[in-house]
Amino acid sequence: MKPGLRNMLFALTMIGISVRVVAQNPDLPDESTFFRAIRASLDESYITFGQGIGNLDPLIFEALVSPGFLLRTSRDARWGATLTPSVLIRMHAEESFPVRTPDYKPSITFYHQPGNKGTFDNKIRYMFLRLAHHSNGQMDPFYDSTGSINVVSGNFSTNYLEAGAFFTHYDNRADTGNSGKFFRISLEVHPGIDQSPELRGRYSMVRWHNQFRVFRTSPVQNIKAGNGFRTVQLTAKTTWMFGSVDDAGFADFSKRLNASLNLEYKPAFLNDVSFFANIYTGEDYYNIRFNRRITVLRIGLQAFSH
Repeated sequence: MKPGLRNMLFALTMIGISVRVVAQNPDLPDESTFFRAIRASLDESYITFGQGIGNLDPLIFEALVSPGFLLRTSRDARWGATLTPSVLIRMHAEESFPVRTPDYKPSITFYHQPGNKGTFDNKIRYMFLRLAHHSNGQMDPFYDSTGSINVVSGNFSTNYLEAGAFFTHYDNRADTGNSGKFFRISLEVHPGIDQSPELRGRYSMVRWHNQFRVFRTSPVQNIKAGNGFRTVQLTAKTTWMFGSVDDAGFADFSKRLNASLNLEYKPAFLNDVSFFANIYTGEDYYNIRFNRRITVLRIGLQAFSH
């Protein structure tokens, strides 16, 4: 990737972090539950401590920087959009601590809530459409001289559409705290536009995603204003990969199913950061390394999104 483009992406990311922190301030006025639900559906930025326990290569950390730029016309609009310049990096525990083939996934997502305006109730349902690009910013051949996938500098690039629906339910109680449940279902399709041709037959072009999340926020006494709530959140995700995935059979769960379980805890003395533990099994999601299966348990810090 050219230095100018790399610097531009870095600048956009840093600006996005600042915008995201302001946007998630719970004291902002006139935040309808529709837009609150949109924020809750965004991927949270995180950083892990090392590579965790599993079959990942030794890492200093893995970090996702995924700021969300929320676009809306009014407080009770039924349409919205987000711009997300998402970047995922793995710093390897090797000499000079290299970051090999960073994972770039910029996207724009459009949201629509059917029904009337003034969506300030506790049950929100909306549809969304995402246009996304996924690449590693490299230009060398996909395969190296031995015929193996060039995971160091090989080109990986694809574009996709994701369409789905999001369902939420909030239970807000001033005395005992808040709780909520979220469910998202979507279908991801890679139409083959400006895509690395070597992905055909090896990389799933149609993916079915499901996500379920529950959280509970409880007030804590004798804590300074703004720091008086602790939150526990549990998120489960699954992805089923259709189409040609190497030699996988149609019902081969060991090669077609990706699954993740994330437990997050925000203590009362923190506002914008929480601790998390995550277990993931499935296809390696780090661009050109998709050809291997990983199973890993990790802990780290995560941006707080409620």
